[in-house]
Amino acid sequence: MAEEGDEKASGDVEEDTKTVTPQPEPKIPDVELIVDGFGLMPKSMKVPKNRTSNAFEESKQMLKEIKVTNEEAKSPCSSSTNIEVVRRYTWRTKNRMSVQIISYGATITSIQVPDKKGVPDDVVAGFDTLEEYFQPRNPYFGATIGRYANIIRDATMVVRPSGRMYMLSNNKGHHHYHGGYVGFDKVNWHSYVNGNQVIMSHVSERFHEGYPGTVMAQITFEVTCDNTLKIEMKCTSSEPTIVNLSCTPYFNLAGHHSGNNTMYDHIFTINADKYTAADDDGVVTGEKKVVGGTIFDFRVPRVLRTMLPRVAMGGYDINYCVTQGTAQDLTFHARALHPVTGRVMELYSNQPGLQFYTGNLLPDPDKIVETPVKAVEEEEAESIKSESGDSTASDKSSVAGEVMNEEESVEGKTSVGYVPLMGKQGTFYKKHGLFCLMPQNYPDAVNHTNFPNSVLNPGEVYVHRIQYKFGILLGRYI
Repeated sequence: MAEEGDEKASGDVEEDTKTVTPQPEPKIPDVELIVDGFGLMPKSMKVPKNRTSNAFEESKQMLKEIKVTNEEAKSPCSSSTNIEVVRRYTWRTKNRMSVQIISYGATITSIQVPDKKGVPDDVVAGFDTLEEYFQPRNPYFGATIGRYANIIRDATMVVRPSGRMYMLSNNKGHHHYHGGYVGFDKVNWHSYVNGNQVIMSHVSERFHEGYPGTVMAQITFEVTCDNTLKIEMKCTSSEPTIVNLSCTPYFNLAGHHSGNNTMYDHIFTINADKYTAADDDGVVTGEKKVVGGTIFDFRVPRVLRTMLPRVAMGGYDINYCVTQGTAQDLTFHARALHPVTGRVMELYSNQPGLQFYTGNLLPDPDKIVETPVKAVEEEEAESIKSESGDSTASDKSSVAGEVMNEEESVEGKTSVGYVPLMGKQGTFYKKHGLFCLMPQNYPDAVNHTNFPNSVLNPGEVYVHRIQYKFGILLGRYI
């Protein structure tokens, strides 16, 4: 008994062993969504609720207010009720893909995908700051386009079956383009998060930019673990109107900063056997032509380097009539491959058209446009006259600003027309350095009875689904 007591006192007794259950390691989510702020913008940008004789002039003035009052919005002394927060949403997948979208214009600002060596790079053009997206020279980088994407001839339309004619704003010469002066790309969308989805909404008032009916638009963005960006656009209207929503991310699968040399190496495939013919102004004539035997035939994979020099227009800017099945929802539209990096992008949509654009109007450093000083002075005088309200001349559109929007006189003799367009990380975007594949309805479809219907009636729901699928080609492309 004494020995047992000595053992207990010495502390050499065996302790009861307890089984410790290992804690499971935290599971890394397949897709992670991060929300933060991208900048501030003035809240004074509101569309006119009632149409007046100078409705389009008010739209142009509101577009100027974005730039003029932006500095006031950044002031710490400004009232919080006069500014809006532009939110940024970032998805990150376990496959090393990341996507960024901001609420201003429901704009895609960045898509980073890995190459065949596993090195991710940003393949979408854009800007570093919100203020740069406000500039008139922004060629709709990554923005949501509405109410109607592409051109409407003479800015007029007849909505059937009522037969009423409406005048729209003419922001591209005599024509209406991408929704007018203040389209869906120039508003701050309301947004909220639902799981891994981001849902944005916007109300376009009646007769804004001349469109009939009040339209409620909603866009759902989602990124999945298989490196797919899914976009769903929905619209309803209070009265018959036209709707054709799309988005315009400018791609270069070698990296947005890599320039036109890598752009020429892309191999394109487009699922279309016809295209809509256009006149010298780029407006469709209503005629459909067969792509077979022409430079527009991408039904089999073709390298852009061999095709682009044969295009008389200086590059591709054409709407294709996508070959669709009778009972298909999403249809394969196009595929782009960069063989050096191995990056592949496939585009799917439920719309009948696809605009293929190779950045023809981006600044061309090899093309110097010289304008006599007299013409520049006349243009400046006209601009001052317009700002004072004495003239109703239309402002230059974003597309016109891609080529030359800022001119400087040289020794009182000539004016140099080339102005670089600087984007993210100090990149200068140049002609043929980027491409855009924009799924859509046909341009000017409302004025051509042989084109797909573009009229949205009350009680109907417009739905446009888009999928951008990214992958890597490890083998040889055939």
